[in-house]
Amino acid sequence: MKLSPDQRLDWLRLIRSENVGPRTFRTLLNHCGSASAALKALPDLARRGGAMRPVRLCTHAEAETELATAAKMGVALVALGEDGYYY
Repeated sequence: MKLSPDQRLDWLRLIRSENVGPRTFRTLLNHCGSASAALKALPDLARRGGAMRPVRLCTHAEAETELATAAKMGVALVALGEDGYYY
């Protein structure tokens, strides 16, 4: 597997969104099929789950800045299933 640049951005946005930790991230990917779909579904899922206010999603700009900053330091986001990912 190799994420496209858009998929990588969506993966980062999803994991950086409010109340999304590793377990929730994986559950959302499995339930929604992609990080993009999960980002679209998350506000409604949070509301139905009892959230009292709208969930804060990581923005494109925030994720792009994080990826650019990481790249300047020689760091890359390697996703589960990609070459170079070790656990």
